[in-house]
Amino acid sequence: MRGNNIDFEQEMIEQLSYVVPPEDEIQKTNPWSKPIGNIIWGFILTTLHLNFLYLQYILPTIGVTLIFLGFRSLRKENKYFRIAWMLSVLKLLLHLWDLVLVSTPFSLENFSEFAIGLVMFSFQIAMFLTFRTALKEVYKKAGRTMEADPLLGASWWTAAAFFVALSPFSNSWIVFIPMIICYILIVRSLFRVGEQLDDTGYLLINAPIKISNRIFGRMYFFIALTIVIMCSIYYNHLKIEPLEYSVPEITEARQHLLDMGFPAEALKYLSNEDASMLSGAINVESSTKLLMFDPKRIEHQVSYGSYTQISHTYEPGKKNIEATTVYIEMPENVVYVLQHFSWKGGKPVWQDGIMISGENEADKQVISSSLFYTKGGKEYIADFPRLICDRVTVSTMFGTSYPMLITGALSYPFGSEEQGGYVLYSYRVETDSDIFLTHSTISYIHLVSPLHIPYRRTEDLFLSGAYTFEDRLQQHYTTYESLTSRETNR
Repeated sequence: MRGNNIDFEQEMIEQLSYVVPPEDEIQKTNPWSKPIGNIIWGFILTTLHLNFLYLQYILPTIGVTLIFLGFRSLRKENKYFRIAWMLSVLKLLLHLWDLVLVSTPFSLENFSEFAIGLVMFSFQIAMFLTFRTALKEVYKKAGRTMEADPLLGASWWTAAAFFVALSPFSNSWIVFIPMIICYILIVRSLFRVGEQLDDTGYLLINAPIKISNRIFGRMYFFIALTIVIMCSIYYNHLKIEPLEYSVPEITEARQHLLDMGFPAEALKYLSNEDASMLSGAINVESSTKLLMFDPKRIEHQVSYGSYTQISHTYEPGKKNIEATTVYIEMPENVVYVLQHFSWKGGKPVWQDGIMISGENEADKQVISSSLFYTKGGKEYIADFPRLICDRVTVSTMFGTSYPMLITGALSYPFGSEEQGGYVLYSYRVETDSDIFLTHSTISYIHLVSPLHIPYRRTEDLFLSGAYTFEDRLQQHYTTYESLTSRETNR
């Protein structure tokens, strides 16, 4: 009976040896397909640049992980795969460093783009050529020759892309289309490498691993995300040096300004020196507006027979600023403008920005400025973290202009309340008489999250036109007619 079983089993083995498994099953058992596929997909994701939904950062993060996992599986195959694996480890670290750079003010430094590009270009070429040499070594051991050489083509394509980017043809469709066609052909050839290796019959030497691919990939992505979040939180919460503040006594100069109509809240944080300087004013005028960053839209319907008219109004939400502009007219056409703002709800802790525009006189200058808030039942004041008055270049569809702007950025401490601030500036209106009309606009950007990559200074966002049609940007525009002009027109 035992002999019959042995004969039966041997006959079954002989019969099964002639059975060819389905193609899809062969692919599933191909030991080269997965690591080679990981490497190729990694190279694809690190060369794609999709600048939306943060894909320009997410895809390369996945890509460098796949490259590492692919070479990790092959590192015991030969010394060239081991070198490629070590290069992939370096690529992981370089990518983390790149995320640090784009999440911090280091991204604003004037690093040489050519030098950085040359280093990254050389590194990519080195990985391609090392990978190519490792594959040739495998074919050599198997007694075969490579049918194609796609990695050499990938190296030439990378070199061509680098030099095209430096040339006047960088934005030319005539160059872009052939480059894309070549890229697709190279990628298709690269994916055939795994199939060709399986056909050689050369067995893969499995490299032992302590952490699975899935766990490593998740850990690396978590580390990258943590780096971006921590850098964004640290650098987008601007540091200030607060001083405890006590409300000054009402001096004769302050009382005079109050009698002329100077808002008490706006006058409260001015120094006695500023109040004395402004006491020689010939006229004071103010205007207040509530800036709503999350307005509630209210619909109104009015019926007239069969006709219904629909209109909308807006009511304050939870994030509002009361903006007050005070014009102080002095003799000899000198005008002082105080832009005062105070928060009514909201948490302005993530690098908010202000921009004050208006007259572009060359003698325009900031006289004083301050932030104020309460915390723990005490009042504090502090300087703006950044505030400058300078002439800038602004390019639009209507041409180029050179306005004189006051721009700045600010953050308040966590847990602070009753936040606000002011900027007092002056200029002389250049006219032949004391009849004139002047104007001023304060723009305020409120950011609710610290996650903004690449890192940008909020005041620079004004100049680039960011948030123009969003609620997070609010403006208060006012005009002022001189006292003589007003009396003349009565």
